[in-house]
Amino acid sequence: MKNRIITLTFIFFLLTSFLLCQIKKDDLISEKERRRLASKPKISITSLLNGNYFNKLDTYVTDQIPFRDEFKTIKGNTLKKTMFMKENNGIYEKDNILYQIDTKVNVKSIRHLLDKINYIDKTYLTSQNKYFVYIPDKNYYLNDEKIPKIEYNTIEGNLRNGLPSNYKWIDIKNNLDLSSYYRTDIHWSQDKIIRVANNICENMGLSKLESYYTSKEYYPFYGALYSKTVTSIKPDKITYLDSDIIRNTKVYNYEKKGYEKVYKESNLNNIDSYDIYLSGATALLTLENSSNTSGKELIMFRDSFGSSLAPLLIEKYSKITMVDLRYIGSKYLESVLNLSGNEDVLFIYSNVIINNSFTLK
Repeated sequence: MKNRIITLTFIFFLLTSFLLCQIKKDDLISEKERRRLASKPKISITSLLNGNYFNKLDTYVTDQIPFRDEFKTIKGNTLKKTMFMKENNGIYEKDNILYQIDTKVNVKSIRHLLDKINYIDKTYLTSQNKYFVYIPDKNYYLNDEKIPKIEYNTIEGNLRNGLPSNYKWIDIKNNLDLSSYYRTDIHWSQDKIIRVANNICENMGLSKLESYYTSKEYYPFYGALYSKTVTSIKPDKITYLDSDIIRNTKVYNYEKKGYEKVYKESNLNNIDSYDIYLSGATALLTLENSSNTSGKELIMFRDSFGSSLAPLLIEKYSKITMVDLRYIGSKYLESVLNLSGNEDVLFIYSNVIINNSFTLK
């Protein structure tokens, strides 16, 4: 009798799920998993014979099953409580914050980054003022001896020893804490890096930020770490800072060959809402601030962390050129950078890129 009840319950569940799948409108994307979901496959004789239709149908049903997120959450919480699992897919959860566990220092990766910097320095840079900023990940601020950490001192030591001698190291570690980062993502939150921006300005011989900022918010933001694990913690909120200078700054996108705004608010609805900052990953951008008539320029070699920092720094410059070496080769910079020798040059990279820099060209 018991087995019969279980069987009937299972059949009822399958039939109900199938009927709901037919009734409900298909979801295009999963915000929590930051990916597009499978659409209903088209049936044909060929796809039936080679099995492709059934494979795609299986993926489709799995993606579009009603209450999918709720089932995943129940499964994840069950594993945590019954099997005492705190780490899943390399993601650790503690006090409603997600951490990406990375414990091995990749010396070859650090050397690769330094080789790129030294090549650019010798090939293109002359009398510029040159600076380097190392952004630690949020694990640096995690006070839990049970969770393994990477050797940050080893990374910093290798970087300091490998940089050209005329580069100024700007230490920002004391300007950040755990609350500076999103709970579900690797990035820092723009409203929490004013001290970072002021420290950078001070070390570059500039005055502190003077703009009056208004805060704008977007909710919910499911960060990259959220999509890699099963969790029931609440999503983040993106807070971006606006000002008259930021609103009037023109951003030239070399890939799209046109001007854009600093904040592309329509990107908040993208799979990655962090793309609001300077339209996300882009090889080459220039920020033009007509209200600053000094003619002062900054060349920023950066990763995605720089996208939310540059809008704060633009008040100090007439122009900021942003270079992402993941998408443009260092050997082709001569054709896109018109250097006079009077620019400030800032290399700013996060721990994520430094320890996995082989994407840099």
